Amino acid sequence: MRVGKLTSEELTQLVISKTSLKNREVLMSAGLAEDCSAVKSDEVLLLTTDPITAAGANSGRLAITVSANDVAVSGGVPFACLLTIIAPSNSSVSEIAQVMTEAQAEAEALHIDIIGGHTEFSEAVNKMVLSCVMLGKCKKIIKTSGALSGDSIVMTKSAGLEGTAIMAADFREKLVKCGLTDAELSEAENYINQISVIKEASVAAKFGVHGMHDITEGGVYGAVSEMAEASALGATVYADKIPVTRVTEKICTALAVNPMRLISSGSVLITTDKPDALIAALEKAGVKAAVIGEMHGDNNEVFAIAGGTAEKLTVTADELLSIK
Repeated sequence: MRVGKLTSEELTQLVISKTSLKNREVLMSAGLAEDCSAVKSDEVLLLTTDPITAAGANSGRLAITVSANDVAVSGGVPFACLLTIIAPSNSSVSEIAQVMTEAQAEAEALHIDIIGGHTEFSEAVNKMVLSCVMLGKCKKIIKTSGALSGDSIVMTKSAGLEGTAIMAADFREKLVKCGLTDAELSEAENYINQISVIKEASVAAKFGVHGMHDITEGGVYGAVSEMAEASALGATVYADKIPVTRVTEKICTALAVNPMRLISSGSVLITTDKPDALIAALEKAGVKAAVIGEMHGDNNEVFAIAGGTAEKLTVTADELLSIK
């Protein structure tokens, strides 16, 4: 058991040495005893932060990706971040090193510099907690609240990608007992490779859409509800039009999870009055997309139509948190 910060040698070897700089905006980066990093930009600076608390495997990777996604759906390009790692007192330095290796590999893939943060052992947590502050730059901001009445709601990829990957990794033994095959679990775990939305967000931003929102905690239903509330509009979505893979459906059934309310990083909601042209542009870039509903001006009421029945939607806790 240990508490407190890493030693200077551990910090240098396990954390700082794994970072490298690629972006000209970074003037000062992570360094031993340095209290700040410094960046400059001639464009609008976007900032966001996200914690990772529910994921076990791939937490380092997810910490970078989900924050980068927030910047991307706001019309920006992520370029630098601060990463805080709080490890339980019974953790080892090798576990911190693994998280940092994952984070840096994802940062490298997305052309992002990890320029600072904090790392320590603490009795205040019983599992690894990560928090990432992401910086991005953009020329034109795209808001979740930018949706217009009459817009179609376009969704990329499929529901529950992140949640499916997490469940496959964290509940593998239980899922095997429920009849999931090794091939199905491998497919599910590989959904982690689809979590980034930078490609589709970039296409949508250049296309000129009204609003964008990435689908995170609370799933598709939660994200539609948030978009409607932010835009002071209503919305209707059609459950049978929302893409869900067979493996996601099978895992959700086994764990009694609703895929429509499952954390879905990797998918984006986009509102536009030109859905066919947008979908064609996305598919040209290799991203599948579908119209799942529309925005309207009916007093912020949000409905999902499933089997001829209308369910009024609200933002609820993510299904991942309900698994026993």
